[in-house]
Amino acid sequence: MTDPKIPILMYHEVLGSDVAEASRYMSPHYILRSAVFEEHLRAFADGGYRGLLLDEAGKAGDDGKYVVLTFDDGLEGNIKYALPLLRAYGFRATFFITVNFVGTPRFMGWEDLECLVREGMSVQSHTLSHRHLNTLSEEDIAYELHESKRHLEQRLGNEVHSLSFPHGSYDPRTVRLAGESGYRFLCTSEVQRMYRRSFSAQPAVVGRLAITNRMRTGQLLKWLEYDSMQMLKTRLSKDAKNLLKRVIGANNYGRLYRYFFSIKKQHTPLR
Repeated sequence: MTDPKIPILMYHEVLGSDVAEASRYMSPHYILRSAVFEEHLRAFADGGYRGLLLDEAGKAGDDGKYVVLTFDDGLEGNIKYALPLLRAYGFRATFFITVNFVGTPRFMGWEDLECLVREGMSVQSHTLSHRHLNTLSEEDIAYELHESKRHLEQRLGNEVHSLSFPHGSYDPRTVRLAGESGYRFLCTSEVQRMYRRSFSAQPAVVGRLAITNRMRTGQLLKWLEYDSMQMLKTRLSKDAKNLLKRVIGANNYGRLYRYFFSIKKQHTPLR
């Protein structure tokens, strides 16, 4: 029996012509123009890939080609630009929502999230406030995890089984507490080969490829096939960022990041 590849992609914002304004509030690297996102979807469709939701990945067939599309933070470009393209190309995606950001400027509102659910998308948790979980007390971590799950399930009526760690920030405590809160799939921003068996752990800690506007479609397709050289380049870049975070601390890394990209602090998703 084969164990098919289940690569997971992490998107953030998809926009039309208003990229310059959005780059004042988040890293411009994580903002994709809608034409680029459509190019990705077309390449996936032409390549015979089937889009899975996270809770479907452990049941994937032996002979298919698969990709899991995820979006972090709940930014409004997800509903304005990403959803119509997903619908047009027949792909579904998982959207990780920071609950306290819902309905605030640049983020989707509850009606938008209800629309995603009606369209067959999966709406999951990105915590309440997007804080670095591994800097919090166990009590605060549990509150972030439990309350975000509760709010989403009560407002949307769908099961919340997956969590995306804000800033890619997690440790053994957060994994344990997430499992105790009822999460089955825990998404990181680590570069990792994922297979069907990777989703069998309870909870399953899964890696994703962060999509930036510097990545060409050809490179992305190589990554989906776990091309060794492409994965090595991506992993080395990620390892360098993680080392800098450990040396100067997560909060100082955030300050340096915002200074370098001239980003306003309010609701700033960083990786």
